[in-house]
Amino acid sequence: MEKNAIQAEDRLFAALAYPFWYVAFPVYLLSARYQQRPFLRYHLFHALFLGLAILWGGVCLWTFAAVLGKFGLFGLLLYPFLKLAEWIAFFTTVFAAVNAFLGNQAQIPYITELVRPYLQEKTPRDPQ
Repeated sequence: MEKNAIQAEDRLFAALAYPFWYVAFPVYLLSARYQQRPFLRYHLFHALFLGLAILWGGVCLWTFAAVLGKFGLFGLLLYPFLKLAEWIAFFTTVFAAVNAFLGNQAQIPYITELVRPYLQEKTPRDPQ
């Protein structure tokens, strides 16, 4: 797909989908106009899976840290790792949003592999 073929509206909506995935994905599902655009489909599914991974990863990490934090020095030692994970999540989101705004399809490790089955065009089955 050429960059010129991608509309500015698509690039902006795809870029905003990463920080606002919880709003952008339902809008995509409710709008037939957006569902016909492969660039948006790619980035909205990436944004959904990345957002869910960050959400559940954060919940698991902070719960783990809260439990281990009860055992003295462990909480203090875990704090830098939790902050590092937050910064990695933030920069991954920014990286993906900037690539979407520039009209590129960013490859995010693990997320791209999870999304790949949902990006396949579904063809109706022929009754036999």
